[in-house]
Amino acid sequence: MNTKPNYANWVPKKLLVLLGCISAILVAAFAASFLPAASISWIILRVVLGVAAGIFLFSFGYMSYARKLLSYEGGGVQGKALDNVLRYLAWDGNGQLLDIGCGSGAMTIKAAKKYPQATMVGMDYWGPGWDYAKSQCEQNAALENVADQIAFQKGDAAHLDYADGAFDAAVSNFVFHEVKSQPDKTALIKEALRVIKPGGVFSFSDVFYSKSVCKDLDTLIRDLATEVTEIHFVDTRKNDFTPACLQTPMIMGEMALIYGRK
Repeated sequence: MNTKPNYANWVPKKLLVLLGCISAILVAAFAASFLPAASISWIILRVVLGVAAGIFLFSFGYMSYARKLLSYEGGGVQGKALDNVLRYLAWDGNGQLLDIGCGSGAMTIKAAKKYPQATMVGMDYWGPGWDYAKSQCEQNAALENVADQIAFQKGDAAHLDYADGAFDAAVSNFVFHEVKSQPDKTALIKEALRVIKPGGVFSFSDVFYSKSVCKDLDTLIRDLATEVTEIHFVDTRKNDFTPACLQTPMIMGEMALIYGRK
């Protein structure tokens, strides 16, 4: 039984293990390539293996350092990024909030602490590729003494199992680009807006500067504006809580935030 919350990390352990294993194999293969007598073919192979080993070793080192900076025990960047999402939520804290893609429950729990009169629903698919689970969320909430405010539920962000206007507020962080069941991210965000009641508020952060997520930001905002009474866009690629080394496309270099009122 954990005695302190486990919010895991945006850089999964599984990714580091994979990068580490591939790096070790490539380094071993590169070293072995020196054993046979030199020939043009072996020299070419040696160069290819050396370059590949260098790339994977760099990736492993970078992602390991990024994980340390993101962690709550290290640089704490994850928590600061979630605080920033809640900072733009213009809510009085009365009613019910939905956290779409709650992961380890970190932002749901932060919201519960910030809005003690409100109730929260943390929803996630909890896929196998991440170090998150519903039981982990529930344990974290209990350790943070907010379990009575929160319900955690499994679901699909592309097809939210809630009625129109069910929530007074909704938040999401670093989630929409991961939803494989809906490649149309405009439709995905509109689904999130659907479950917010008229007059309710939202704050959504994601890699909106990534062309794979959003081909045209102006078009995205115009399309979403038809669903709400107020919408704002904030460039969060560079801020006062993210170290420069994390402001890359691999981590947080394409982040932006959309917030407003329905």
